[in-house]
Amino acid sequence: MTMTLYGTLPSPYVRRIRLLLDGVDYHFEDVPLYNDEGRQQYAKVTPVRKVPMLDDDGQHVFDSHVIQHYLQRKLGLPELTFEQHNLVSVIDAVTDSCVILVIGGRSDLPVHEDRLLFKLQRERIEDSLQWLEQQAIQGQFDEWHYPSMCLVTMIDWLEFRQLHSFEHYPALLACRARFADLAIVGATRPE
Repeated sequence: MTMTLYGTLPSPYVRRIRLLLDGVDYHFEDVPLYNDEGRQQYAKVTPVRKVPMLDDDGQHVFDSHVIQHYLQRKLGLPELTFEQHNLVSVIDAVTDSCVILVIGGRSDLPVHEDRLLFKLQRERIEDSLQWLEQQAIQGQFDEWHYPSMCLVTMIDWLEFRQLHSFEHYPALLACRARFADLAIVGATRPE
């Protein structure tokens, strides 16, 4: 049986699945999403053209949420609680808003202007990070589980892309530091 994970190395959505697959035998296929030819080739594999995408011996699984659920069942991983799903949703809100700002900037759009689309993203990022900081203070990320994987990958990606400073979020930084020495975290850190 062959399992292939398609994605880009820096993507926080891909990286969280790589963290989840720690210890599982699989192949990683780097997808060149930022050139026309690469996107056309990838469109032959997935109609949504998003990363990650998992091919498990011909079974195509789209989107990190569905992949996580699929792997949870396949590998016998613990099911996420309602609270953990909420944590992941808020982490995704931050990440999605940052993706919009990055793609907007790469498309030469005025992402720093006070336009509604970009203003909403910046507001969502700040409100969500403040909420996540409170969750971290309450210990929601004390264990190494899927929400913690999502948090670590988000923080690392935002810093890697120089999209946000975490100086006002010491509890979030402490959560990341708690897991920094895990081999899989170091091996997958974006560079």
